[in-house]
Amino acid sequence: MLRETRAILEGHFLLTSGRHSNVYIEKFRILENPDSLDLVCQNMAEIVKGEEVDIVLGA
Repeated sequence: MLRETRAILEGHFLLTSGRHSNVYIEKFRILENPDSLDLVCQNMAEIVKGEEVDIVLGA
């Protein structure tokens, strides 16, 4: 899925930690693809299935 949505970027990246990387995953690219986002949400729902969730927050 990360490859299909072109979320894997290659090059030189300075991470917020100050470290350097030659690969970066741009997670927001998944949000641009409704089918991929649906799959991610289904998997997340399966993980918390059966839990007593009172609230879900996002930023």
